[in-house]
Amino acid sequence: MTEKVYRVLDVNLNRLREGLRVVEDYCRLVCDDNLALQIKNLRHDLRRLLDEKLTWTCLAARSAATDIGRRTFTETEARRQDWRAVLQANLKRAQEAARVIEECAKLVDRLALSQGIKAIRFRLYDMEKAALNQRTVKIREWFGLEKKAPELYLVLDEEFYRGSDLIADVQAILKAGISFLQWRQKRGSDSYFLTRALEIRALCRDFATPFVVNDRPDMALLTDADILHLGQDDLPIAAARQLVGESMPIGRSTHSLEQALAAVAEGADYLGFGPIFKTPSKRKPDPEVGVQGLREMLAQVELPVVAIGGLDETNLAAVAATGVPAAAVIRAILQAENPAEKVVTLKALLKTGI
Repeated sequence: MTEKVYRVLDVNLNRLREGLRVVEDYCRLVCDDNLALQIKNLRHDLRRLLDEKLTWTCLAARSAATDIGRRTFTETEARRQDWRAVLQANLKRAQEAARVIEECAKLVDRLALSQGIKAIRFRLYDMEKAALNQRTVKIREWFGLEKKAPELYLVLDEEFYRGSDLIADVQAILKAGISFLQWRQKRGSDSYFLTRALEIRALCRDFATPFVVNDRPDMALLTDADILHLGQDDLPIAAARQLVGESMPIGRSTHSLEQALAAVAEGADYLGFGPIFKTPSKRKPDPEVGVQGLREMLAQVELPVVAIGGLDETNLAAVAATGVPAAAVIRAILQAENPAEKVVTLKALLKTGI
């Protein structure tokens, strides 16, 4: 009976180490996040709980050749949707393994191990929250950085809306598969901004679409927005982060390579870049950067980029060919006779450019 307990301990110690290593390598090698150091420290704390006698006893009880688990492979194990799913699966695996170790250690009078693993288990709960709330994880998921076709990003500005029922059209646009929806309102009262933002935020949640608030950290906080987007004349990112917290990604609009590099240094999580082409959507537009300017910027900036400015059916394929992760439109959707159908058309054009 005792040998079986050590076999269970061996399996779950391995499972715990393996789950932690996956998460640590993601944090260290994919997103350069300091959480990797916390996981490394946790692994070292685990090692200190295991004396040589326990290590060899667990090894002697190992029977990988007869373990029926080596021949099982479920549908969920065969696929992971994105890095967020990988992180969550491995953190849950580590937590479950820790609980098994904690209980089995009591059966062989390893109370120090049981208590030590319990402490690790609670650290893992906090670590799961921190890891899944990382801005880098959210950004990679939302921008589809492992995908080829750019995401379609809508800047929703009522000034350019030509329909009669904004909320109904927003719902149809979300159903059609828009990837991001940014609420931009330059005119009107704060009360109106907030009321509309809350309505649109609720719809975005129904479709699991990231909701972006433009310019206003206070409104981003009040609406529990997914993302805050700042212009060149808005608050510094460090100041905005004091309001919205560490987990909300912040983007910055940029209009030149110099501004893009400055935004990277400032701590932006992604960049808007443009205008790519001439656009009437700004009262005082910056000079056009063109497709070549976009290419040059992409070659020097590693952050996700949203191309914006004058994008429509005539040029989206050319913009997609640059490899930009996302393309933003305003008039092309908001002034369309059927905005939802236009979303489908524009998404198809983005795919033709890759």
